Parts: sequence; structure tokens; C-alpha cells
Amino acid sequence: MRSKAGNITSPAPLSTSGGERADERRETRGEAHTLVLALGNPLRGDDGIGTAVLAALREADLPEGVALVDGGTAGLESILLMQGYQRAIVVDAAQMGLEAGAWRRFDLREVTLQAGDLSQMGTLHAAGLSEALALGEALGVLPPQIVIFGVQPQEVGWEAGLSASVQAALPALVAAIRDELHRGCARDGENTDH
Repeated sequence: MRSKAGNITSPAPLSTSGGERADERRETRGEAHTLVLALGNPLRGDDGIGTAVLAALREADLPEGVALVDGGTAGLESILLMQGYQRAIVVDAAQMGLEAGAWRRFDLREVTLQAGDLSQMGTLHAAGLSEALALGEALGVLPPQIVIFGVQPQEVGWEAGLSASVQAALPALVAAIRDELHRGCARDGENTDH
């Protein structure tokens, strides 16, 4: 059964680089234990894939206990947005050397290994996300389960809207994230290219 999304507030609102308060962009279905955190800037072409995924998920039949949060380009603040959840699913554009629109599912262990050399591979917010994950792990504040869906961008210039390649990948990506949410737990060690 699909519940109506409502706003929840945080005791200490966070500001993001976009100037919005994080509690103004948080939607939840039931008491949230799972976070879908979209990173990126929709004014930078395919970097807006996270925002597009959230828009599609808002219309989807999601299980109870899922919070949808637009994290913008939060950087280190990402760990504060993840705090208190049992599971986090992060969606972001990622330079992976794949064909535009291809996407991949990573677990935290894989992303942490890649974070050592940011010039090799990582999201377009790699420094902020990888540093946030490392800091959150050191502080012991990360959710027990973290999955990251990275999407290979084609265009990340100063133009709103997704490229045709990334837009075409959106339905399969959203379906995979919905499946991840309905499964209730991440599958450790599995990564898939699409």
C-alpha cells in the first residue's frame, strides 16, 4: 500500500550549498528507516540524475519507512543527512569510464577503496562524498547498510536537463532502486553494470 508523502522536520535544520534547508527537501513514507539520498545539481545537465530519480520515486509505489532527500551538492554534510537511518541508498552521477547512461550499483566497501585516488573514479562530488563516507565511518555515524548507484554522465555543463542517454536509462535505474527498497536489505559484494 502506498502512503502519502509528508514533510518531516529536523531539530537542527541544515543548509546546503543550494541555500535550502534539508528539512524542506525531505519526504517520508511512514517512520523512516531507509534513506534515498540524491546528490547533484540539476542545473548541470546529467549531474541532475539524482533529482530526476527522486521525482520518479515520488510517483512510485514504495514500501513504508522510506525517506526521499535531495542532498544537492552537500559534501561532508552528507553524513549528517544519513545519520539515524538503518540503510542509505545514494544516487549520483559518476565518472566511471562507461557509456553515457550506463549505471552501476556499488556497496560502501567498493566506494571506500576507490576514494583513495579521486582522479581514477568516483562521483562528480567524489571529494565530498568519499570524504564524508570516510569521516562518517571514523565517527561511527554511518547507517549499517549503504548502497550507491552511480550513473555515467554524458553532459555536465551549465545546462539544465538530462542528456538523451541518461534520460533513457532513468526507468531501469528507478526500477532497480525500487527493487532495492522492496528487498529490504542490500546485497553485499554485488555490483552490476547497466
